[in-house]
Amino acid sequence: MSQSTLRGVELRLLEAAVAVADELHFGRAAERLGIAQPPLSQRIQRLERVLGIRLFDRDRQGVGLTTQGTAVVDAARRVLAEVDRLTTLADGLRTGVRGTLAVGAVGSAFYQALPELLGPVRQALPELELRVTEVESPEQVDALLSGELDVGFLRPPADRRLRVRTVWREPLVVAVPADHPLARRTSVDVTALADESIVFFPRHLGPGFWDQVGEAFRAEGLELSPVAEADHATTMLGLVSLAMGITIVPASARVLHLTGVRYLVLLPTRHLDLAVAVPRDAHGRGAAVDRFLDALPRVP
Repeated sequence: MSQSTLRGVELRLLEAAVAVADELHFGRAAERLGIAQPPLSQRIQRLERVLGIRLFDRDRQGVGLTTQGTAVVDAARRVLAEVDRLTTLADGLRTGVRGTLAVGAVGSAFYQALPELLGPVRQALPELELRVTEVESPEQVDALLSGELDVGFLRPPADRRLRVRTVWREPLVVAVPADHPLARRTSVDVTALADESIVFFPRHLGPGFWDQVGEAFRAEGLELSPVAEADHATTMLGLVSLAMGITIVPASARVLHLTGVRYLVLLPTRHLDLAVAVPRDAHGRGAAVDRFLDALPRVP
């Protein structure tokens, strides 16, 4: 028997064989399939002709599987189970509850925001795989527009070609060495930082964050002029622990518990936003993106 002949076997013929094998009675098998008995008998006969073997023995005692029929029905069960799995997979991909999403996020979002934001998403969409990588805001734009990323978490403002929604907001805090005179305080005014050595990152790595801090300084007639730069907030905090200066970070950075670092509330209070971003034309990327966005918690 050729493979082309096997490809002509319809699923309903396999379903008929499994039903008869389970029931060992054509009448009950037909009722289970929701068809009359004559069409069921025709399906079994057709399958036997296609395969070239007898599947069932029929006599006055009833219906029984032949040895060859037992092997064929076992294989039919496996085929039907795979078809069920394929159907379930396709349904999940079509509706967005299954699949894989590439998610990019700024480094500081990993401290607290992402764990709290993605927790509800994983609960709502347990079969949707999230591949999360650290990507700073400027690089996220190109990655989102090229399709390298499906979803981004960045610091606004964002490129106009992106659709964004604020999903997290937290105050800024000042990190100082533990033996710094300011470390005895619980809060500090921006004006008290005028003569301090500021450690910060280059503006091009995160213009939204940088400008938020810069505006806080300008509002008090000061300029943000870092004496040292580091590419990541954790490195900035490391430099603070080495008493090489002070820095300004999101309040969630306190979860790092770095030795030799104290955190003070920045006054007047300034908040740093985190936004979820997708391309404005992301509709062609599947329902998974929409499911993901719907499952994200909303900012109060």
